[in-house]
Amino acid sequence: MPPDIVVIKHTVIALLLGWALGYERFFRGRASGTQVYCLVSTASCALTSAAGLGAHWFDRTIATSDISAVGIVAALLTGIGFLGAGIIVKSGTNIRGLTTAASIWSSSAIGILVGIDFVGAALALTAMFIVSMVAIPMLERHLPGSAAIVVNLRYRQGARPQEEQIFAFLKERGLSVQTDTWSLGFDGTHHTLEFTVSASGTQRDHSLTHAVTALPEIPTIESFSVTRTTRA
Repeated sequence: MPPDIVVIKHTVIALLLGWALGYERFFRGRASGTQVYCLVSTASCALTSAAGLGAHWFDRTIATSDISAVGIVAALLTGIGFLGAGIIVKSGTNIRGLTTAASIWSSSAIGILVGIDFVGAALALTAMFIVSMVAIPMLERHLPGSAAIVVNLRYRQGARPQEEQIFAFLKERGLSVQTDTWSLGFDGTHHTLEFTVSASGTQRDHSLTHAVTALPEIPTIESFSVTRTTRA
């Protein structure tokens, strides 16, 4: 089979597998579209396929031994790692883009496997990646664990923060206050108190919502806000 056809055959397979991986991110509305995965997967595949066909380079005037396929693979993985790092964004207590960055880097591995003609391994790897991003989070929602939110309280004018009262109030409702996270603030007229609380068990999200929305029962609190911490 002509070397050009071999490269094209492999890159078409890599394109389809890269799209399958990217569509999961697109379906969930995450950063980066399927085109990124397609480009990364097919480019990685094309370069590794061409490296394996070194005897055909420059009209067969170069020996296969002169080509370092390992060096090409290492360069690809390093370069694509920088691409993924640019997607990770920290906003307050939340970090977004970790899964997308990891999946972009992983799509290069799929392309590399197809490029060296390990198509079966690439198919299996694609399936495992999708399971990791779809099925595992669904399973974890039904397993014991902890969920955390950041609570910001604004007290009425003239009222002073009473941390022990707040912490006891939340503890009665099954929430654990991370005491090493709390901080006090004062803007000249109002005091503010910020801290992180967590709930455990399979109903942790419901417990957090139910308990925190009860905060207006405390007369000294004027307003509050809650932010769910995520590492997606």
